[in-house]
Amino acid sequence: MKHPFQWEIPCDEKKIQETIAVSKAAFLAGESEQSVSHLEFLYQQGTYIQKRWWVLQGLLLILTCILLHSAETDFTLRRTLGLTGPLFAILILPEVWKNRSFEALEVEGTTFYTLRSIYAARLTLFAGVDLALLSAFFAGASFLTKLTLWQMLTQLVLPLNVTCCICFATLYSRRIHSQPIALLLCVLWSAVWSMVILDDAVFRAISVPMWIAMLAASVFCMGYILCRGQTRRQNTWEGKPIWI
Repeated sequence: MKHPFQWEIPCDEKKIQETIAVSKAAFLAGESEQSVSHLEFLYQQGTYIQKRWWVLQGLLLILTCILLHSAETDFTLRRTLGLTGPLFAILILPEVWKNRSFEALEVEGTTFYTLRSIYAARLTLFAGVDLALLSAFFAGASFLTKLTLWQMLTQLVLPLNVTCCICFATLYSRRIHSQPIALLLCVLWSAVWSMVILDDAVFRAISVPMWIAMLAASVFCMGYILCRGQTRRQNTWEGKPIWI
């Protein structure tokens, strides 16, 4: 039996959808008038990044310079560089994983800017700052210890790239949602790399073409993982924004 104060109000589904479409268009038009430039967006995202991780990366490179300056053998040099590379990359894990660690992906997924844009901006900032830090490190280390570009690429950049590949592969993974697991995988890789650089016979058995191939493969893999994560896997986090 119907309540005496209930009325049946006819609903026209077509009119409702038209109203929603007009509302979306009005929202997008209003936001487009207030959109920020790329540099402003980068600056905004930069304010959300905790600068202590960049400070720690800088201190790590300074400590490495000091150790390299006191290194007396090539064995000590490559051991120091080999351990610095993975550790340098591991220091970005807490900040890159911050969204998942604090379960903020759904909140950021409701904003006007997509998670793809947010991650692209933050990765650009990290890449720029890390490139500046590594450039300053190479300039200082080459002056103090006669570090060559070849040593820098093969003994520091190579393990650094592989660690970044592991970090971002787990970050973009649909199955791995734990920062400690990503950290564990990075540590395991560091242990494997340490066994390579600490074994003189194995290290000297690696030819120049093999070094070049491994370095090129690490760069390609990192580019592929980042591109795949930014395009194919964005629906893992955000789905389709309701205003599009």
